[in-house]
This record gives sequence, C-alpha cells and structure tokens, in this order.
Amino acid sequence: MQTDVRGKINEKKLAYSNTLLPLFEAIVNSIQAIEEDSATKPGIIEIDIARSNQTGLELDGQEKLPDIIDFTIKDNGVGFNEENYESFNYAHSTYKKGGKGIGRFSWLRAFRKAEIESRFREDDQWYFRKFSFEPTRKGIENHIKERVNGSLERYTIVRLKGLKEDYRKWCNSKTEDIALKIIEHTFIYFLEDNCPRILLNDLGNQIVVNDLFQLFTNGQVTAKPLPIRGNQFKLSIVKLYNSKADNKIHYCAHNREVIADKISVDIPEIDNFLTDSEGKEFSIAAYVEGDFLDANVNEERTVIHFDKGEVEFPDQTTQEELRKAVTQLLATEFDEQISALSQIRLQRVKEFVATHPRYKQLLKYKPDKLKTIPSTYNDERLELEVFKIQQELELDVKRETKSVLKFIENEQEMEDFEAKHKELYTKIIEVGNAKLSEYVIHRKLVLDLFDKLLKHKATEKAVHSLIFPIQALSDEIGFEDHNLWMLDERLSYHKYLASDKSFKNIEPITSESKDRPDIIVFNKPFAFANDDKPYESIVIIEFKRPMRDDYTDQENPISQINKYAREIIAGEAKDKYGREFDFRDNTPIYAYIICDLTKKLKAFAADAGYKKLPSGDGYFSFNDNYNMYVEIMSFDKVLKDSKERNRVLFEKLNLG
Repeated sequence: MQTDVRGKINEKKLAYSNTLLPLFEAIVNSIQAIEEDSATKPGIIEIDIARSNQTGLELDGQEKLPDIIDFTIKDNGVGFNEENYESFNYAHSTYKKGGKGIGRFSWLRAFRKAEIESRFREDDQWYFRKFSFEPTRKGIENHIKERVNGSLERYTIVRLKGLKEDYRKWCNSKTEDIALKIIEHTFIYFLEDNCPRILLNDLGNQIVVNDLFQLFTNGQVTAKPLPIRGNQFKLSIVKLYNSKADNKIHYCAHNREVIADKISVDIPEIDNFLTDSEGKEFSIAAYVEGDFLDANVNEERTVIHFDKGEVEFPDQTTQEELRKAVTQLLATEFDEQISALSQIRLQRVKEFVATHPRYKQLLKYKPDKLKTIPSTYNDERLELEVFKIQQELELDVKRETKSVLKFIENEQEMEDFEAKHKELYTKIIEVGNAKLSEYVIHRKLVLDLFDKLLKHKATEKAVHSLIFPIQALSDEIGFEDHNLWMLDERLSYHKYLASDKSFKNIEPITSESKDRPDIIVFNKPFAFANDDKPYESIVIIEFKRPMRDDYTDQENPISQINKYAREIIAGEAKDKYGREFDFRDNTPIYAYIICDLTKKLKAFAADAGYKKLPSGDGYFSFNDNYNMYVEIMSFDKVLKDSKERNRVLFEKLNLG
C-alpha cells in the first residue's frame, strides 16, 4: 500500500458519535460496486451482526442486548478486480465517482481489523481474492489471489472484526435502530429505483431495510430545487411515520449524510410530531445535496466546511443561510400544521399566564417569543422559559424608559411625555402592574392562610414560619420568600436578621448566651452615610402559640424581651467582617410580642405597668433602661392591620 497505514489511522480519532460510520462506508462501497455496469443485477447487500456471548444485563425490566463486536457485509457487486484492488491500495484514490478514498481508514479506527474476500470475473476468467486490512505499516496483510474454475456468482465480503471496547457502548444496540441509521446515512440511495436490496440479520431475525424505508416514509418524498445565489441544491422532504421524531435537516455529500441541524432552530413548532390529513403522526426529515456540499466535505465525511461570516461571492454559502433557506421552504410546505401547532402552543402559554398574572403582558408585547417555547416542556420548564422572556421585556422597558425619562425635569414635561410616548407609557404601567398584581395576590393568600391558622389554633412554629422561615438568616432568604410586611413594611428592608438563632450564633454581637429570640432584626443605618457600622435600630420579635394561657413566671414574654435587650447591650457589637465597634447607647430597640391576649398575658402586662393601645387590642410601654419600646400585639390586630394596609391594593384587583 502506498502509505503508512498505521500513521494514517493514528492521525485522527473517530468520534464516538460516528461509531457506525465504518459500517456505513462499507455499505456505500457495496452500493457503488453494484452500480458498476458489469455488476450482477438485482443488487443485494446482506449485513450480519455478531454479538458477544456475554448475556446482557436487565435495565428497567428489559434485558439489555449483548454488545456488538463484528459486522459482516456481503454484496453481489463487481468485486475486487485489479482496478478496485489497486484503488484500495492508494490512500487517496479517486477511482470511484465522488470518492475520497479514505473511508476504509474509519474501519480501523473503530475495529481491530477488516477481513476481505471477493470472487469476481476478469478477462473471461473467475478469480478469488482474500486479504486482511490491519493497523500495520503497509496495511494489507496475507493477500491471496487465485483462479477458480466453473461458472460462479460474484460476491464480496467485508468483515469488520473486533469493535473496540470504548466504542461498544456507543453502538446502537437494537437492530431496528441500526436499520434506521443506515437509512438516515444513505437516504439518497433509497430514493433511486435501482437501490440494492439491503438485508440486516441479527439474533435470528431479518429486517429488509428497503421495506422499513417504505413503511416509515409511506412513499411521501417531495423533491424541490433550492438555489442560493450561484449554488444549486436539491432538497428532499420526507414525512417519517416512525415512533421517534426526526425533524432534522440532513446535509449530504456524495450521497451520504454528513451533519444535521434541528428544524426547530428556525421553526420552534416543529419540535415534535405533526399530524397529516388522516390523523397520523409524522416527523420531517429534510435531505440537502449539491455540488457545494460535495466539494466542501472533509476526507472522513464528518464535517462540511461552510463559509463563515458575511458572504461576498456568489459561490459561497454559510450553514445558517442554507438552513434558513430550507426552513423557509418547510414553513411553506407545512404551513397548515405549523399554524395549528402555533395556536396549541400559544393556548398552553395563555393557560399558564391565567394563573400567573405577572406574565400577562407578554401576550401583548412578546407573542413571537412565547411561540418559541417548545410544546414538550413540562410546567416547571415552561415557567422558566416564560420567566426569561419576562426578564427580557423588563430590560427592554428599562432601556426605553431610561432613554426618555432622563430628559423629564418637571410636571409639564411629564405631561408631554405621556402625550408623545403614550405607547411606552402604557407599556411601563402594564409591565409594572402585572408584576405587582401577582405580588398583591400573594399577600392576599398569605393573610387568608394566616386567618385559617389562627382559627384552627395553629402552633407557634406554624405562625412563625409563615412570617419568616425558622432557623434561617436574612442572607439565605429572598425578598419574596418571607412576609415580614405583615408586622411592618419597613422590616422588609433590614441589614441583618436571624430567625430562631441563639445569641451565640448571631453575627452582629458577641455572646455566649444560648437564648433564642424568635426574630431579631438589625436595621440599616440611614443617618451615617459614610459609616455603615452603627445600626439605626434593633427589632426583637417574639411569637407565642395562639390561645396560649399556661405561662409560668419564668416564661413571662415581657421578662424574656427584657433579657434579650440586656444581652444585646452587654454583648460586644461587631460588623459583618467581624470587627468590633462601639454600640451606641441611644440606639433604639423595638420589641414586639405577638400573641393572643389571654388572661395570664393581660396580668403580665398590668403588673409591668403597660398601657393599652388606643385600639384596645394590645399593650405598649417604653423601658428607659434599655431605650426600648415594647408592643404586645394580638394576632387579630396583626391580621386586621395587615388587611387594612393592603385594602386599597386588594380592591384594585377586586380581591375583596
């Protein structure tokens, strides 16, 4: 052989995704041998699959097939006469039309060796040739050629022996899957009337690949010319009636599939099955061929070198340009099905939006984007995609608004803005309102749940968790994941919060106390713009079980609050970096005891000199020793005040 075969094989590694490429190359060689004028007709290619003797494991209740180790390909083509044998001996032979002459090297990249034998007629004599193709320097080993007597039949057998271990798990194990891959790779040949009959034998069963092709295509193949400037392409559109959706554009060179694109890149509706006029499901396979693809495929036929960037010359084409030209034809060809799928897809999004009003404006401003969401997504994935589109819309609004509002300096200019930019003004309001609407609905549901918890004598833990998760810090909880607004809107904007954590584990102070205030809040400083160490205020919240009236003197919540205040003042204050700073003596502390005003609780309040709130549903007091204002609030007051603060919002949304 006229090259160092071992070096040629080691030049490149066959990608695992192309594990079946050696089989495809052998099949195409057989087809081409049958196409030669002197070959026997009709053409027959028979493929035998050999598997390992090891029994397959059971996965999901189904037995896994043993690994494939060998393929044997037999054809009745012209055979390995002197011309074909000489061509085989050259690394880059172009003897065959469109041939690269190196397809056989893929055999040895995935298999240990190939064994070839052939019987052929030459110069009115019959000959038998046999040799092996191995990863040695010269490649061809044990070559034999001899004359044979009698009137015989032509045949060539190629045995691909010993599939390498690392490729075995990538080799399609089911016979039908392999048959479909053969169709996919050599699809162009199946369109021809003289396509050889291809038989696939495995585990005592036989598949006639041509019959499978007819079954899955139902004879529905449409051919269309596809000119792109100076290049002429041919597009074959196939309806595949198969249990596995294809929906791909297959780019072919020299009658073989090389690479593929998903049609859904440009037509998102075509990501699953379509339905024909008889109600049968099908997917689409589009096969593109042309001189441009033949001329720009690599030696291994695994890559097509498309032009990059802006096209300047008439004989140039980018993959994106070709893909879009194909999908435009497909959009016209399947307009009815695509329109129906668009409506189904959009209807599903509308149903989702109906329960998530914050996304309602997307139907108006981003309908095309919503149509791109695949119909196969589950609800969780659907919400994620809708959220991304929502974020995109909000960013659009911010950019548009920023570009206009920076010129508004007074009320008159605001009125002018409303008149000149009415559409943008409406867009700002709608996008903001939709987001606010969902949050207001959330508040209404939280208060309804809180009401039910009180009526059913819920535990202290349940009430606490509804307002702020137990055993959590503010850094761990998002703004919308707690409901501190039920007590005071200002608490939502704190610097540091610890829920049900011991003083020992609260960062802003140093203490060894194991006491655990239900919630302690260190508020942001406002008066000290250049120094964020002093806190504007500290808030302590203590919850008690609804309807509780079995307090002991040691469990007096007023005494607990005083004890917490002493611990805060006595402890060494630290910032978030662990550096100590002086705790200001005049830092106010606000304490809230959230409970039911039972008999025992009222007695504690009276003994401590607390005064009733004007509303009569709580008590208050100021402790000069700790600069601490304390308020005892009934659960009913928390619920009533929260509803009152949000009443105008609920009424705007007709929530009652």
